[in-house]
Amino acid sequence: MSDNYEFEKSMQAQSTDDYSPYVDKQYNGYINDINNGVYTNSSLTLVNYDLGQIYNSQRFTDTNDLFVVLPITMVAAYSSGIATPVTPLGGSSNLCSIKTNFINLIHQADLMVNGKTIESTQPFINVARHFQLLSEMSVNDLATIGHSLGFSPTLDNTKSMKYNTNYASTAGSSGNGLSNNRPYDGASDNQTTMGTKQNFGVGNSALQYKIGRYLDTTTSGSANGIVGANGILTVQNLTQEFKPYYTLSADGKYMIWYDFAIIKLGHLFESLNKMGLVQHFDATLRLWVNTGTVNVSVATGGTTTQAYNITPDANSFSNTCPLMVNWIAGDAGSASYGVPATCTNIVAGLYINKPPSTSYAGINLSSSGAAHPLPNCRLYYSQITLDPQKSITYLNTNLNKKVVYRTFVSNQYNNIAKGSNFNQLINSGIVHPTGCLIVPFIGSVANSGFGDSQWKSPFDSCPSTTSMCSLSNLQVSVGGQNVLQSTLYYTYENFLEQVNLAEQLTSADFGVSTGLINQGYWEWSRWYYVNIERSQLADKLQPRNINVSFNNNSNVPIDVLVFIFYSDEFVVNVETGIITK
Repeated sequence: MSDNYEFEKSMQAQSTDDYSPYVDKQYNGYINDINNGVYTNSSLTLVNYDLGQIYNSQRFTDTNDLFVVLPITMVAAYSSGIATPVTPLGGSSNLCSIKTNFINLIHQADLMVNGKTIESTQPFINVARHFQLLSEMSVNDLATIGHSLGFSPTLDNTKSMKYNTNYASTAGSSGNGLSNNRPYDGASDNQTTMGTKQNFGVGNSALQYKIGRYLDTTTSGSANGIVGANGILTVQNLTQEFKPYYTLSADGKYMIWYDFAIIKLGHLFESLNKMGLVQHFDATLRLWVNTGTVNVSVATGGTTTQAYNITPDANSFSNTCPLMVNWIAGDAGSASYGVPATCTNIVAGLYINKPPSTSYAGINLSSSGAAHPLPNCRLYYSQITLDPQKSITYLNTNLNKKVVYRTFVSNQYNNIAKGSNFNQLINSGIVHPTGCLIVPFIGSVANSGFGDSQWKSPFDSCPSTTSMCSLSNLQVSVGGQNVLQSTLYYTYENFLEQVNLAEQLTSADFGVSTGLINQGYWEWSRWYYVNIERSQLADKLQPRNINVSFNNNSNVPIDVLVFIFYSDEFVVNVETGIITK
């Protein structure tokens, strides 16, 4: 294949303007949200943007370049049951981090352009788009841009997962339900020392990178003297270049992490990837951000038998909890680092800009005085000057530009009993479906696992990872016709067949050839994808019903999210921004 590529490349005619058709391109334009610095920060927080001001008769905006920066503030305190928090010990900067992929901050979103709904509001957009990124990113992408997007150089380790169904404190437990919040259990993602149990001493190294994202600016842990009043960088230097960092409140009682979450809007909305250059972009964007507070019970804090636990009523996140409360054991000998021995609760939250008033375990996180150095959410856009001749040609050619893109609808089904059959009409009358993604999670039924939706756990890397819950006898039918020749006891080989044959020619499509999901990862974090694109053109243009059936081949009840991807289109005038749909 490399010979063919080199030959075809040698055959191409070359020109001095091959490098760029642009005369100039700048990224310094940004728009603040219209919230005016007011964010509810309880459960879902709505962030609004009015992009009508993006217009310049001499310049273009590439919609594929649009990205938002969310000023994320995490605040935590150790409680002994009274209003005054317990003073943090050294190393407390390791306590909290954000789950893999900043997209998990977004629960749902919608986009209107020129008064037309281009992307409708669908819950759990983070789960669907996270799967797409896992399928489309290469290892090189993960290494180069992953850090900026909220990834680590490695995905969350699945071998460090632990399962505990006990609500009461269990000695040494990382938390109830499935947990994956131990960054320092071992020096490797694999078992390196012999133990009585498999994966003994294995930690989640992805968390180590996430924790290291925040420069510790406190006196006791200020990054080997690099950050601080006498260091190379001060806190003021860090804020000026939008660098994440960790600090303490003025009274030294509250732990504070400031982060700048970058989300490329093309990762949320494929329509923006396909629209391209426009002069007028009269759009309205709404993002519902997952914010909230958790109250984690702690037993024998600061020891190797330290135990975390949480009940549903001690968690204000209504959907995905993007906050990780990490299990960090203390130094029993000198009690110099880790969770303080007198700590009975950890109250922690993730917010935009600053925390609201809270009352868990007697702790009010707003007393921390935390306020992000960036007071508003921002949306950045490019400004491009084309060569005059190319500009005229582009405008004349694209006065009625057809844009074809994939979007999706989502459905949720809870507490499907172990060993039971699921057979459900998922969507009625959908036009041109392209893919069906089924994602199983441990059930939210009381006293099973977490006792609440798995993605709400601050101990679990979910939904960056899912579960090892198994589905058998899987079948998807479209318009009454079975897509699969026979029902599948779905394995990784079937996953390869479905996504590898779907659309793998470029990194803009679902495809394992450019993806990050290998067999070891998939078997612990299941994604069941079925390609339903193939059909006659006449059938694609007709509304058809989609039915999904399977058996829950697991020893626990499961919750299932089902996403139906489908093709949609509109016509845009790239000069005026007028949309026909």
